[in-house]
Amino acid sequence: MFKVKNNTSNSIDTCSTCVRQNDCIVCKIKKYSINLKPVHSQLFRANDNIFRVGDKLENLYVIKSGSVKTFTSNQIGEEQILNFYGPGDILGLDGLTTNEHTSSALSLETSSACAVPLYKLEEAFEQLVPRWLIQYAMDKLKQESKNINLLGKKNANTRIASFLLKLSENQRLLGCSETEFDLSMSRDDIGNYLGLASETVSRTLTSMSKNGCVRLDRRHIKIMDTQHLQMLSES
Repeated sequence: MFKVKNNTSNSIDTCSTCVRQNDCIVCKIKKYSINLKPVHSQLFRANDNIFRVGDKLENLYVIKSGSVKTFTSNQIGEEQILNFYGPGDILGLDGLTTNEHTSSALSLETSSACAVPLYKLEEAFEQLVPRWLIQYAMDKLKQESKNINLLGKKNANTRIASFLLKLSENQRLLGCSETEFDLSMSRDDIGNYLGLASETVSRTLTSMSKNGCVRLDRRHIKIMDTQHLQMLSES
């Protein structure tokens, strides 16, 4: 896990030039508080750890680009993926109640994130807690609840269709194409996340491709029939 260097008088505030400043929670907080000094981004390569289970919670991480997965491991090293995160999402909230991370975060591809010292955020919150921040937290909790409900759906078609629609919605919110994008996660990771065997994920995606619902080219996916996907997700 990288450590944030102390800011000096000649530090440059990268927030003013960041392409994510309009949808970044830190930039929004800085409009209300003078306690948040310049925040600097850090680059991660694929498979770099951002933090591990048991690490002391010192920073929250705001993803600027790329994608990250969070997971836990059992005693024999088997992973259980908890969630996938993309630009605008915050990492580290799992440790707020215990002061240490209860999951690990791994970069799936070349990614960048800003580390915000927790004590600085606490000082800012003492000044003001905006309504949108409370709403943001509630929305994230709802999302986690949907993920849990998704695992309760036994049909593989339903799980994968719901997963693809979720990725599509995330792309739309980022101002990107909601029908054509790359899957940053592997088939194994998708299967782990959805409680399916990787072979089942591949077989289901291939079946969807043959039916003309999606078009696949390795990790690149194009949704050809959104209505059909929605029907599958609700079946």
